[in-house]
This record gives sequence, structure tokens and C-alpha cells, in this order.
Amino acid sequence: MGSYIVGYGSLVSHNSLKETIKDKHFIPVIVKGYKRIFDIAQIEGENSDVLNLKKSPKNEFNGVMFSVTDKELEKLKQREDGYELEQVPAYHFKTKDKLGNCFVFLDKTDLDKSLFPYRSYFLLCRDAAYHISKKFGKMWDETTFVSTGEKISEWLKEHKEYDDIDNDGI
Repeated sequence: MGSYIVGYGSLVSHNSLKETIKDKHFIPVIVKGYKRIFDIAQIEGENSDVLNLKKSPKNEFNGVMFSVTDKELEKLKQREDGYELEQVPAYHFKTKDKLGNCFVFLDKTDLDKSLFPYRSYFLLCRDAAYHISKKFGKMWDETTFVSTGEKISEWLKEHKEYDDIDNDGI
């Protein structure tokens, strides 16, 4: 038996995923009813946030769906320690057709809302999104929020040190 996972942060990166399980074929998807937000202060020694999801009926986010074996799922659970699995429907990124149910990792605790994204993690996630396609990357910017609630697309205007994407060259 296996499962489908939707990666929305570092799991969008093939290189990051390969640190835990073998490389997978990604299907770009949209998940509705959740907000992707940097609100987990979890990296030791850093005063910054990593990504999480919060239920939000008016929001959606893009990610990548991939299949895992039961053994691979256990490895991902160890990697994503502190997160819980929640089943959600996934929709094809291009066609918007429903693909079926899959799992996402999320932390349901109330978290700090005053930190910036962890820079190297932010760059890894955002670069991976733009690597899929410019359209996918732009949606990532529009559907990802910092802990204060500001969209990344707006937040980057004041935090250019986090913007390493050359949108003209993509």
C-alpha cells in the first residue's frame, strides 16, 4: 500500500526530498482551503520561521504531489517531526481537475507571529517552485505568507535580500 503526499515547502525540491527518500515524479497541484505561511520557529539557533499550513476556506496553495510507499512515509514522518498528517483533496495545477485525496504535513499549534522566514530555507523552497515553471513560482509567491499575514509577493518588495529569482530569465 502507498499514499500520496503534497509537498509545499522544502519537499517541492527534488534535492531536498532526496535527502530522505529516493527522487519522485512530481505532479504540480493546487490544494484548496489552506494558507501556506511561515510561522514555525523550529530551526535550532535561528530566530526565523519555516513553512506550515493553516486551514483557511478562502485560500489555496500550489504544491507537488508524489507517491510514497509505507516505508517512505515513515521516513518522511521522521523528517517532518512535529507536523501531523491531514488528508486533503488535490487538483491538477493546469487543468484544475480533481486528482483525489492526498496527505499534507501541518502543525496545529499556535505559533509565533513575529519572525522572518529562515533565509536559506526560503530560497530553497522558492527556487524549487520557480524551477517547476514561472507560472508555478508566481503562484507560490501569491499564495505564501509571512507570519504577519503579508503575501510573499508584497513582502519581497521590502526584503530584496530574499529575492534571488530572475523573472526575466525564467
